[in-house]
Amino acid sequence: MNCLKSASFTIEGAKLKCRNNHFNIQLDRQKFQIIKGTVFNQKQHPCKGAAIQVFQINCKNNDRSLLGYVLTDEAGEYLFAIEAKPFMKYEIIIYAPLS
Repeated sequence: MNCLKSASFTIEGAKLKCRNNHFNIQLDRQKFQIIKGTVFNQKQHPCKGAAIQVFQINCKNNDRSLLGYVLTDEAGEYLFAIEAKPFMKYEIIIYAPLS
C-alpha cells in the first residue's frame, strides 16, 4: 500500500538572525508535490493575507522562473502543488500582508 508521507517544521521569524534565510528540504521523487503550511505573526496568531511566492530554479544554469503566488486564508493556511522536475529546485518567499 502506498501511503502519503508528510513532514513538518516551524521557522520562527522573530528569532532568525537575518531577513533572508534558506532551508534545504529534500522531497521524494514524485511528479507532483503538494506543499502546505501556516503563516503566523509575531504574536503566534494566524496571518491572513500573507503572500507566498514560488520560484523554480534550474540547477544547471540558475535560471529562475516564477511559478505563481498564493495567499493565506483566514486561518493563515496556504496550499499549492508543483510539478517536480529533475534538475530543478524550488524557492518559497513569504511576504507579510499589506494591512
